[in-house]
Amino acid sequence: MDIATVDDLAGLFFEAAQTERKLPRAYDLRVKGCWPEVAPDPQLAYGYHAAEYSIGPATSKEVTNYDKALRLTMMLDDSDRKLVWAVAHSAARRARGPHWARVGRMMGVHAQTVKRRFERAILELWYKMS
Repeated sequence: MDIATVDDLAGLFFEAAQTERKLPRAYDLRVKGCWPEVAPDPQLAYGYHAAEYSIGPATSKEVTNYDKALRLTMMLDDSDRKLVWAVAHSAARRARGPHWARVGRMMGVHAQTVKRRFERAILELWYKMS
């Protein structure tokens, strides 16, 4: 992703949060044995139920942009890092953008304050990059 504007920088973090959800999970290697999943009802075993769709694996370009976002994260201070990633994860797979009120409840501040601090953090990062 080419970062030409401040909005592109914020979009990079939003895309990185979506990519993070596509990456494989970290498995607990201490658990060695497990039972295979068996459908509890024989009628469900033959595909008579609604199909479930997954988001699919991350592409190489998405992983490259994710790495770029992680490198840029190191230029922020600790509180701004947590804020930027919390806002990015609240916006992942959501058509209306970040859920400012939810992030505000997590941080103990008002939604407008969260939005203002996020914009300030992204703007500071933009000036540090230049």
